[in-house]
Amino acid sequence: MFFEFSKKVKSKKVKIIFSNEQIDNIKNGKLEASMQQTHSKNVKMVDKKNLFNENTDGIFTINKDICLKVKTADCLPIFFYNESPFILGVVHAGWKGLKRGIIENAYKVIKMSIKDAASIQVLIGPSISQKNYEVQDKFIDYFENKFIASKNDKFFLDLKAVAKSQLMDLGITNVSDTAICTFENEYYHSYRRDKTSKRLRGWIYYE
Repeated sequence: MFFEFSKKVKSKKVKIIFSNEQIDNIKNGKLEASMQQTHSKNVKMVDKKNLFNENTDGIFTINKDICLKVKTADCLPIFFYNESPFILGVVHAGWKGLKRGIIENAYKVIKMSIKDAASIQVLIGPSISQKNYEVQDKFIDYFENKFIASKNDKFFLDLKAVAKSQLMDLGITNVSDTAICTFENEYYHSYRRDKTSKRLRGWIYYE
């Protein structure tokens, strides 16, 4: 089963698609770039010579023949697109990546190709909502209080709000959200809900 969110981006050419299983024909013949995701802060620019990237949680390309792939099961899949100069990107961001600075590192890669980051479009894909993401109290030291809600002596982190705030601090303000919680939707894999090893697969490519 696959789910398309291409209309969330203002382009008739950019495709953003998710699937709860591997679907090889979904990529429209594009070369696929992927990552060995480790909750790092590492972000790379990819081309035909480095389609698989170890210890990496963010990839970008300026090649329209390349499709970028990410795997998630509650963490944020963050997609980036700019028409001119052309660039596509995707970042896998959980609390560790956000704390370590993966958004800032993605920005550094973007700035190698784009001078004005304000034109970039960003989409945050299906991921866990704050009310379902319970964390330990030490997270108050990692992130600002405004991103953590408390209820009945429990603490809940808003990953999306953290990511959006970090993006806006860098001048990236055109950020949208699918508003889908992986924990609450049985069609989306959720580690918090099922302790599963299965992952959603997300792709972004230029048609």
